[in-house]
Amino acid sequence: MWGLTTSRPRQCLKIGAQTLAWGEAVRTWRGRYRYRCVLSPTPAGAIKLSPMDLNLTDMPAVESRLRSLAGPSRDLRFAGAVWLSDIPRPIVLLLSDLSVRATVLQLEQLPAQAEEQEALIRWRLGQEQLLPLAGAKIVWQGFPSHGAGDERSHAILVVAIQEAILKQYESLCESVGLLPQEVGVTSFRLFNLWLKAAGGRKRLGRDLLWVSVSDGGLTCFVMQEGRLVFVRTKLLSAEGLQGEEDLGGDLVDNIVEECAVSLRACREHHPGLNVTEIVLASDSPFPTLEQALNSELGLSTERLDWEAVERLGWTHDGGSTSWATLPVVAGVM
Repeated sequence: MWGLTTSRPRQCLKIGAQTLAWGEAVRTWRGRYRYRCVLSPTPAGAIKLSPMDLNLTDMPAVESRLRSLAGPSRDLRFAGAVWLSDIPRPIVLLLSDLSVRATVLQLEQLPAQAEEQEALIRWRLGQEQLLPLAGAKIVWQGFPSHGAGDERSHAILVVAIQEAILKQYESLCESVGLLPQEVGVTSFRLFNLWLKAAGGRKRLGRDLLWVSVSDGGLTCFVMQEGRLVFVRTKLLSAEGLQGEEDLGGDLVDNIVEECAVSLRACREHHPGLNVTEIVLASDSPFPTLEQALNSELGLSTERLDWEAVERLGWTHDGGSTSWATLPVVAGVM
């Protein structure tokens, strides 16, 4: 979501409470991309996801696991000799939705300069008390919108992360020779992947609910007439459980209920909302979830899966194809 350089890293790390996911993209001589992903369990209790408190409770344990996952640093060689050793590798770092806070601003005008944009956004956030700003870094991006007639307004997704939390994650990466050049949020990268694979902005012609279930949390985007109007992240389980097998049908019921709550909350401010479909992304298969969403909410369901990656021309080159590794592929696209 935010970056430090113009060149795109081709390696991505997602850090979650239960798993660490690593993805690499390689461009072939034909100009096509192949991806390889690996997955490793996070040391028990070493990460506690929170948007306000430090997340890494056992830095050495996570560092050790991450070092074995990502492999050693690389040397720069020329004519058989090492010119530079232990060169930091640029990566995309993906954080859990539960480590940040997000909201949507509707702005009639948006200044051209980034400094003026930040000043306006911070002022609006403070006026409406939408996000805590003390000690926080904010980043933002505009979402596709299709106003009626000549109406020109802006839907802005704003993300706030405490600088102390961000610095902790960056320090972890640097300790194992990784340099976060881009930092993103899991659900937002998955949304961009789905949108690209689904045909771009033209896919947003109808109202829809986009749902991501990851790291024991749920994030909902509500799109109305192609415009982002609502975002909500909710903790589903205190333990950050990964799969339906952990809680049986209770977790699926919880997801369905939170989707319904999100729709009701959105309709309070947008009574004309007419959602007919749900797009679902998750880090576990949840084989009964789609049926439950269809029957309980009366909406058609589409799932973001590995076929979306194949439609974009990317091919698998070994490693894990777990649902939990999909975000790191989205991170390097």
